[in-house]
Amino acid sequence: MNVRHGIPLALGAGILFGVSTPLAKLLVVNMDPIALAGCLYLGAFVAVTLGRALGVSRGLDSERLSRRDVPFLVTMVLVGGVVAPVLLMFGIREASGFTASLLLNLEGVTTALIALVFFRERVTGRVWGAVFLMTVTGVLLTGVARGSTSVVRGPLLILAAAVGWGVDNNVSARLSRHDPLVLVSIKGLGAGLFSLGLSWAFQGSLPPPGKLLAALGLGSVSYGCSLVLFILSLKSMGAARTGAFFAVGPLAGALISVAIFREPVTWVMALALVLVLASIVLVARENLTR
Repeated sequence: MNVRHGIPLALGAGILFGVSTPLAKLLVVNMDPIALAGCLYLGAFVAVTLGRALGVSRGLDSERLSRRDVPFLVTMVLVGGVVAPVLLMFGIREASGFTASLLLNLEGVTTALIALVFFRERVTGRVWGAVFLMTVTGVLLTGVARGSTSVVRGPLLILAAAVGWGVDNNVSARLSRHDPLVLVSIKGLGAGLFSLGLSWAFQGSLPPPGKLLAALGLGSVSYGCSLVLFILSLKSMGAARTGAFFAVGPLAGALISVAIFREPVTWVMALALVLVLASIVLVARENLTR
């Protein structure tokens, strides 16, 4: 196990994924959110297809897909590849980049709670602590105290996206014996084409080629290349350590959002950063002590 080699790979994967939120916010201003979600996943398909050709997942134990995996694959594509990212793009359009980035950490919370309720998996005290901290963070960032519907709607859409990815993560866990790049190829191609077709049906046309290429480029880097680095880190130091360092993604996205959109840092934002960092530490310690 090469931890020294795996840490920068996991950090790189997390940061690449984290920057997708503020950069997607720049794109979604002048682009249909459904089309943007589709392009992000098509971009991921392109990157992981290249990764497969280069043998990135070679050496990982994996089985061939079978007919009994079809229901899990369909759920993964529709919920994790279509519904969740579309909700996120609509949420990003209304929420600040800082808020959207930090609230993505709710994905880990929803994953744990869904695993507890539907799959009877054990949830430890550290995970419950992270759930509490992220719940407080969500309340702080929704702006409920100001009573603004527009301020609340964006975070609620992001929460709904986190629930969708929580379902996706639990379903994907049932497919963990298969090559992860194959799974992402299926999700990326299926979800990408479906979302673009849906956008065309609603809008009557697709975005201009320049915007499509920009979105495809973002998806290939922030979703596809991020996953390739994640898998290389898995091979170097295992799932627990990789997941712990990958969790820096939302924090990186939040800080980059402040820089890009020049958002004034308030005490609420500072407190939210501290709470999210604390929740990441709790989950990381949980993973590393398993």
